[in-house]
Amino acid sequence: MKLKENADLPAFLSQVKKCGGDVFLETQEGDSLNLKSTLSQYIFVSLGTGNTLISNSIITCSLTGDLHILEDYLSE
Repeated sequence: MKLKENADLPAFLSQVKKCGGDVFLETQEGDSLNLKSTLSQYIFVSLGTGNTLISNSIITCSLTGDLHILEDYLSE
């Protein structure tokens, strides 16, 4: 799933904290940021929503049920 354009990143990360498993931002280059990590969250927010790195990346969850928590921020 991709992050919606112009998603509210702080609100999205607040929902990530509610997830039971890990949530990852995976880039096309194969890099992965665990968004439950404070350092990764800092990097993620500093990139911003307009960044092509974020818009070309996908969000994955280690627990598929966590996608329901994040559904307001994700698109196919």
